[in-house]
Amino acid sequence: MKNKIEEEILDLALKNSDSAEVIYEEGESRSISFENNKLKSVHTKSIRGIGLRVIKDGKIGFSSTTDFRKPEQLVTNAIKSAEFGQEAKFEFQSKKQFKDVKLFDENVVSYPVEKGIQIGKDTIEKALSVNPDYECGVSIGKGVSKSRLINSSGLDVSTRSTSFGTGIDILLVKDKGLLWIGEGESSAKVADDLGKHTTKALRDLKLAEKEIEISTAAYPVVFTSKSIGTLLSTFETGCNGKMVQKGVSPLTGKLGQKIIDERISMYDDPTIDFADGSYACDDEGVPAQRTPLFESGVLKNYIYDLQTAGIMNAKSTGNGTRSFASQPSPGNSNVIIESGEMKFEDMIKDMKRGILVDQVLGGGQSNVLAGEFSVNIDLGYLVDSGEIVGRVKDCMIAGNVFDVFNNIIALGDKSDWHGSLRVPPFYFRSVNVAGNKG
Repeated sequence: MKNKIEEEILDLALKNSDSAEVIYEEGESRSISFENNKLKSVHTKSIRGIGLRVIKDGKIGFSSTTDFRKPEQLVTNAIKSAEFGQEAKFEFQSKKQFKDVKLFDENVVSYPVEKGIQIGKDTIEKALSVNPDYECGVSIGKGVSKSRLINSSGLDVSTRSTSFGTGIDILLVKDKGLLWIGEGESSAKVADDLGKHTTKALRDLKLAEKEIEISTAAYPVVFTSKSIGTLLSTFETGCNGKMVQKGVSPLTGKLGQKIIDERISMYDDPTIDFADGSYACDDEGVPAQRTPLFESGVLKNYIYDLQTAGIMNAKSTGNGTRSFASQPSPGNSNVIIESGEMKFEDMIKDMKRGILVDQVLGGGQSNVLAGEFSVNIDLGYLVDSGEIVGRVKDCMIAGNVFDVFNNIIALGDKSDWHGSLRVPPFYFRSVNVAGNKG
């Protein structure tokens, strides 16, 4: 029986190197897209590629290709690149036991395009029945992928996974500008209940009808789980072993120290069935594990791939992420923050005069690594005496995450998924808001 291409490449590589690893990937995605209330496209995309990493004379070489006709060229390129490569501080993984993490849903594979198109039409019809001036976009997409990782240490692991995503965005052009709201979800299994997201978007549009001017001041602020991700990016980046290795992480040398409010526990967890960022092993064959980043506000771990861990005299945390076209580097899987004790509705009721933030635009021109942020409030509301009274627009929110995450009134009692982030709403005591008043 003829060897598969990845086996042929591994054999060829080992003739001229000390050890080698081959990653093979193939995938197909199909997306349905509506724009301006009409079906715009049904698009199918396929990709197939192979990546080769070698260690020769103690140095790392790498090459990748989507052209399978010349495996010898791929091997030659990888071995040549090793001459200029980084010194290898790791050995390739041997065969390991992996947890059973559910990543594949047969219903995604068989999901009919016609059903997606019908859901899109129904969703838009529902929105336009509320206001015919709404301009709606709907996206529904599915993907199926296969990968195989083999190396000279005997590792041979094959993975099949699916992905599914739905979203709606509604735009209302007004005299004084634009109002845009987007909602949706993604998962490794079918998640096509656009109804609940449309209902929320329509409710938010109603709340945003009245526009309010506010003065520049420090306000109590509630961030929904949808909007808090921007502020969390400093902690995710700060816990990345590569950033620590380069000395640019604000968390360098702070393991075991209390960094944020003791009510916050944050984990990197690829072992959750059907979640966006899940896997049984990382892209180097290291078994998936749940890694505490912060426990009760104390910094517990950085995340590593094999090479970064080797440089730092640490162990890989199973966070080596890559595509076939790149070398591994540390990357988060699913980031989870444990929920608190306060109902979201009670946060609103508790505010005498404050701001609710549900969508933000950009990270601003701020120094993310130092924890500085300044973001535009894309969708936010003024809360007065425990009631949402209208939308605040053309406002900006700014501060330092290390300050605001030590100035918390409460965490919400329910966490929601937004991509690979599952977090509760956050209620901050005081955040600086640049207002829109005169």
